[in-house]
Amino acid sequence: MTLPRRMATLLRMVLVAGLALPAGAMAEDDLGWHGNVHDGMATLFWGIPQSGYAEIAFSCHSGSQGAGFVFAFAPIHAVDGVEVTVTLEAGDIAIPIRTTGALMQMDDQFLLEGQVAVDAQLVALLDAPGLLSVFVEDGSVEYPLDGAREAAAALIAACGSDAATAGLTACAFDAWIEDSGPDALVIRDGPSGDAAAIGEMPGPYPGYDGTAYPTVSVTGASDGWFRIDRAVTNLYAPDDDVIVAFTGEGWVPGRALRLHVEGAALYDRPADDAAVAVDIGNGIDGALTVDRLYACHGPWAEVGGTYAGTRVRGWSNDTCESQITTCP
Repeated sequence: MTLPRRMATLLRMVLVAGLALPAGAMAEDDLGWHGNVHDGMATLFWGIPQSGYAEIAFSCHSGSQGAGFVFAFAPIHAVDGVEVTVTLEAGDIAIPIRTTGALMQMDDQFLLEGQVAVDAQLVALLDAPGLLSVFVEDGSVEYPLDGAREAAAALIAACGSDAATAGLTACAFDAWIEDSGPDALVIRDGPSGDAAAIGEMPGPYPGYDGTAYPTVSVTGASDGWFRIDRAVTNLYAPDDDVIVAFTGEGWVPGRALRLHVEGAALYDRPADDAAVAVDIGNGIDGALTVDRLYACHGPWAEVGGTYAGTRVRGWSNDTCESQITTCP
């Protein structure tokens, strides 16, 4: 058979993708995510540079609307032209890709080829902690996502669909909304004060022990704005039922978000081996007052606030959104 030109080009790019990598990255055991630009085409792949080994790959020309996708996997009916849906999953993100199968007879390899948008959702998936699961019919393959977002930089720059794409990180924690500034309660459709308003957050309400505030589930961040997919109110009302005030995808400013830090320190980056930026002792005693969020990564939040009369800033993955007690 003759491989379609776009697929053949993509595979050739994958095979030479290691050419621009430093010599130390050429080792055969350098299995992982790699990205490169060659002859105007940006590539991201899981494999070994310069070895000809790649299991999954994305590629696009600068300015393209989306990227080509190739996955080396034989479905149940591995015949030329078979149409199969490949689903990429990480955390709570799922991206289905319609693919067409092709048998490379010279290499006795079956490939599934499709198109995928290089948008905020794909970037969030590549930036998610843990594993990427790739599902095809009744089979699946898992890949660690360590380094995927960094390796995808060239691909995102070449054919990202919007300006927010490159800056988006995926997050997973809850917080509450507490801000009286202009437009503090407006939910927008993008990470900007100029983005369209798509909803309004409910205001404070009487709680068990004083004023309480609506709680939100944070799923991403970009340029000081935080993506949410849910907001509830009346969570701490003594008698009223909890009200789901918002579901979907919306954005709120980091200056409106609040949470408690229950760990003993803030760190200089979102990693378990990071250096301590601020020693805050027992965070649950209220000595640290968080008054804004700057960024996030997975379960980590970069917070700003006041500790012992001094402005502090740092990262924590030991946070709590409860307004009345500590978290488990």
